[in-house]
Amino acid sequence: MMIAANKLPALGLGPQIDNCYGSCGYGCGLAPDQKRKLENPIDEVQELQDTYKRRKIQNEKMKLVCGSSYCPKDNPEKPLGEDAHFISHFAQTIGVADGVGGWARKGIDAGEYARGIMNHAKETATHMAAVGATPVDARKVLNEAYAYNADVQGSSTACILSFDKERGSLHAVNVGDSGFMLFREAMCVYISPTQQRRFNCPYQLGNHVHSDRPEAAEEFEVEDIMPGDIIVLGTDGLLDNMFVSEIEEVLVAFNKVSGGRDSDCQDLASTIAAVALFNSEDEDNVTPFQMAAEKAGVEHVGGKIDDITVVVAIVVASST
Repeated sequence: MMIAANKLPALGLGPQIDNCYGSCGYGCGLAPDQKRKLENPIDEVQELQDTYKRRKIQNEKMKLVCGSSYCPKDNPEKPLGEDAHFISHFAQTIGVADGVGGWARKGIDAGEYARGIMNHAKETATHMAAVGATPVDARKVLNEAYAYNADVQGSSTACILSFDKERGSLHAVNVGDSGFMLFREAMCVYISPTQQRRFNCPYQLGNHVHSDRPEAAEEFEVEDIMPGDIIVLGTDGLLDNMFVSEIEEVLVAFNKVSGGRDSDCQDLASTIAAVALFNSEDEDNVTPFQMAAEKAGVEHVGGKIDDITVVVAIVVASST
């Protein structure tokens, strides 16, 4: 697996993550300018087998089959919550956004901004795919969605992923503390970095003078995607309330019950969201948010009550 980013990655599968909690199973690859000496014939045979497998996968067409689950906070004044997401199977593109709740103090529903970004992103991605622009360019999708949302007040994070079916790679752009994880055989092999200026203060798209613009988005590509890989995309309501190890446990159980059928991705998304929701309401449970708070010198115990969005995409072989 290879990671290409708009900044030099550290050794391994991607950039070093300071705020990644849990048992994320990173590999031990080397930077492009380094060579690894094979210590024995067994390593050499394994290397050849892995190379053959990658070449075989590159010649096999794939696609994403997706499902989602959304648990908005219990707020009668905002029944839709402040998160938003979209799935375009046609464009092989998915995304999530999290409206910044601080706008409520000014009487502004940031959920409207998040929903606008995601609605425009889906329309843009679908149009790009319809006119033959495949794979969809995730950064262009974000740029155009932001431009179309110019008259809406508020701000939000955003993470958009598009899948290149021919090359078997993911193209992603991210602004803020939403993000995604890639799992292979129920083990996390990549987790996207988040963008925060300080604890609980993410980068955020918006039209206010102090808001971020799409140029602030970090862009990266994950290559060598294989059938059976599972992508879990979520807002911070997921990432703040579930350790990677907990998601791995859910995936192990999912594989036992369903045999990994892609038709069950909706159930998988709902299960992950349900666990995150339970953790968010548990005052006695140690969570990633609590650990991040302690690291920042902020007192917080238990989960973080928040909107929770989970999008699950399973990579499957495709004849088209």
